Amino acid sequence: MAPSHLSFDDAVSAARRALAVREALPLDVPGFRRAAVLVPLLRRPEGPSVLFTRRTETLPHHRGEISFPGGGLGPGETPAQAALREAFEEVGLRPEAAEVLGLLDDLPSIARYVVTPVVAAVARPPESFTPAAAEVAEGFEVPLERLLDPSIRRSTFWDPSRLPPEVPAALIASRIPFEQVEPGTGRWRVWSFHPDERRTVWGLTARILADLLDRAFVR
Repeated sequence: MAPSHLSFDDAVSAARRALAVREALPLDVPGFRRAAVLVPLLRRPEGPSVLFTRRTETLPHHRGEISFPGGGLGPGETPAQAALREAFEEVGLRPEAAEVLGLLDDLPSIARYVVTPVVAAVARPPESFTPAAAEVAEGFEVPLERLLDPSIRRSTFWDPSRLPPEVPAALIASRIPFEQVEPGTGRWRVWSFHPDERRTVWGLTARILADLLDRAFVR
């Protein structure tokens, strides 16, 4: 059961404890590039919120989709450094404003990336964010309590055989939990969150979000 009226400080403490229980599981997939995303918890007067971006319709991949700020690792970058840099480039969140709380498990994407989610706390966020016009259509926030509402969280199952063979193999290597596989069919669960009528968080972003929520806040 999710707690009600969660304060920013309580949310940060819960996330920090959950991420400290064990080290994040690494994943190495030959031929997949490394990437990182920032999962930012923001302090707001009405309670903590989570920052997302919507990609523009002009990008070559995943156009119009909702994601966390992030991108490929540069030479010599750690996942945390890359996630903070990308968040600054995409929405103007200054790296020094974010406190890294820890990492979630590496996950493969269908775009042939291994993605490291970096969870961070932003105690003094800007009043609004400035999206990079070429990449980000909008930066927006969803209250953490809204994301913890079970009525907005849904799941469906899809057949991994429709993907190129190296992608299901990478998902298996990432230790997908057995409860995420439908008995008898072998189809895998895909999470989605529906915070409002205009926005749906799904795919890799929803799996990252579900991992954080389940580990830190859902009891």
